[in-house]
Amino acid sequence: MNAAPVSAAPNALGDRAGDVRAALQRHFGFDGLRPGQDAALRPVLDKRDALIVMPTGAGKSLIYQLGALLQPRGVTVVVSPLIALMKDQVDALQARGIAAAYVNSSQTAGEQREVLDRLRRGELTLVYAAPERLRVASFQRTLREADVALLAVDEAHCVSQWGHDFRPDYLALASARHAMGDPPCVALTATATPRVQDDIAQQLDLQTPVQLVTGFNRPNLRFEVKMTSTADQKRRVLRGFLDEHQGEAGLIYVATRKDCQALAEFVRDECGRPCEAYHAGLPDAERSHVQEQFISGRLDTVVATNAFGMGVDRGDVRFVAHWSIPSNLEAYYQEAGRAGRDGRPAVALLLYAPQDRQLKEWFIEQGAPTVDDLRRVHGYVRRQSELEAADTSDADFLLAMSDSLGVHASKLPNVLSRLVRAGALEERSGGAGVRRWAPQMWNERGVKRALSSIDKHRDDQSASLMGIVRYAQSSDCRRRTILDHFGDDATFDVPVEACCDACRTAARIKDRAPDEVPEWDEIPMASRVALGLLDAVTRMRWPVGRLTLSKILAGSKAKGMDKYERHPYYGRLQTVGQGAIDKIYKELLLKGYLGIGGDEYPVVELTPIGEQALAHREVLDVTVPAFGSRSGGGGSRRGAGAAVVSDDLAPQDEALFEQLRQWRIEVATERGVPPYVVFNDKTLRAIASARPESEDQMLAVSGVGPAKWEAYGDAVLAMVAEAG
Repeated sequence: MNAAPVSAAPNALGDRAGDVRAALQRHFGFDGLRPGQDAALRPVLDKRDALIVMPTGAGKSLIYQLGALLQPRGVTVVVSPLIALMKDQVDALQARGIAAAYVNSSQTAGEQREVLDRLRRGELTLVYAAPERLRVASFQRTLREADVALLAVDEAHCVSQWGHDFRPDYLALASARHAMGDPPCVALTATATPRVQDDIAQQLDLQTPVQLVTGFNRPNLRFEVKMTSTADQKRRVLRGFLDEHQGEAGLIYVATRKDCQALAEFVRDECGRPCEAYHAGLPDAERSHVQEQFISGRLDTVVATNAFGMGVDRGDVRFVAHWSIPSNLEAYYQEAGRAGRDGRPAVALLLYAPQDRQLKEWFIEQGAPTVDDLRRVHGYVRRQSELEAADTSDADFLLAMSDSLGVHASKLPNVLSRLVRAGALEERSGGAGVRRWAPQMWNERGVKRALSSIDKHRDDQSASLMGIVRYAQSSDCRRRTILDHFGDDATFDVPVEACCDACRTAARIKDRAPDEVPEWDEIPMASRVALGLLDAVTRMRWPVGRLTLSKILAGSKAKGMDKYERHPYYGRLQTVGQGAIDKIYKELLLKGYLGIGGDEYPVVELTPIGEQALAHREVLDVTVPAFGSRSGGGGSRRGAGAAVVSDDLAPQDEALFEQLRQWRIEVATERGVPPYVVFNDKTLRAIASARPESEDQMLAVSGVGPAKWEAYGDAVLAMVAEAG
């Protein structure tokens, strides 16, 4: 970048405002631009380079589409990483009567020639192409012959090695731009930290660019993190979450293909919800079918790896749930941002467990290739290219290579990328599997140069991982954490209930009036055990993990435990047993009384809610198997006899449950809060089963406290009475 970026002034269309309004109405049927679009469009109309960072759903694509239509002459070249995204946008443009086309590997040679001929004749307003296409000599010649008015680089974070989705093909865009006559360039992305923004401008060789960041805040998104310790806990939480979102569209992201298939089956069979899996190992036709079903609205739930989502344009996605943490906060926000593109309220849920972090750390270590890895992969590709190999997908090719060489499949994309950088492989455009790669001479010096940055790259990946770990473990506002990560210091006015779980917790603690602290013998035994576990955490001389904590409380004599024998709680729960202690820990973690902290190793921490529960000796809704009962409702001080109900209801109770759910939706809509804030499904089921007739009976239902009674008690009792 030749100079420091400058900012575009908002509402700066000036004398072009009339032209913009007319084109917007004529071609798209819109009466006006969204916030930030006018400032983003101005440098495009002024033929200046620009870097535009706008949140998902803010209308980035309209910037270059409208800009192309307002160019006095020439074609706009749009670089897009996904074939599906190109097709969707071109189909939509053509339906509006706009001359648009794409060139990609899904077309026959004849179809590609037809597009290139139209490009030479000046018949196209926009042409879409993948970044690797711009390295093809024939396409470069055609662009030189055509009059390119604008180069638009979509998903521009892919050009940065510091970005969450780095793609080496994007590195060739600067030279390709020079080859087509240095047209103005607009780079667009939804997620880029200040470091990534600077790298984008440098890699694309933007000249004195207008740099516009319209803000990263998505006020309609509510952020939730649930601490879990096992896969069973995650399934329970996910099932309850899906129950709260019946009839709504959503995505569930997972880290591995194995989890993808297993979780899709769980959602279908155990949650009773139509659902399909989507990952890179599926045949192209099956992936296309799942994506088309989801976009069209015929399928509402997809469990997917990160192979799914970029360019998926469906506005009514009400939730995005992550089964485990992504590699960094940018990737998380990009995927979470696929919820609520229509501007209506939506939820981003993250299920966090320490073992997820350990899996990511393992991937980082496994992803660091050696010279031997590069040499073996280079030899394998050379041998396969000499055979008359059948056409295979990239995924099948990588899996076969992994099996043959004993190199983990997760490492292979990095190995291939570094071989390309070393000049030992050339990546062909339009090919797949072995046909994608052309072996070159082995270059020892080039290979060593390509590997020289591995240690730094590994450290950068680890630092990025800690960003999402801190987000998950923090008790601070999650929205603020995300905005700070992206360098966005703007203030926001989002109600506590619509912001995040951390803000709701802080508000709950602040608003709760101090009560008289009960004597220990007034508290149910199960709660005494749970509070004792919380107190044990506060009395640790140094932080410990989950296993060590349960060993201390159980009085374990295992090797190394002698140093904890002076701990005041050592062996205090010996009669409960280490397995039962671990179950209590899991419940306290899930309910937010305990958290997971630590940078290098996961350790047990007391949360603000846990601190308050301990200080006030609250009755906790936790099962202690040794005593065979639940403590009662969270936060209230009724005894251990709270009503508990199974998920199975009698037919007449099921009918009342459905009536209560409908009432809950109406109340939640009126108050502008999520339905579960009124009552969750578990509480409504308990009410339907217990059929309370008085305040005391209502307060005996698990999940109903004094505040809920004051707010909704009379209405609920009336519905129960009416149901008979």
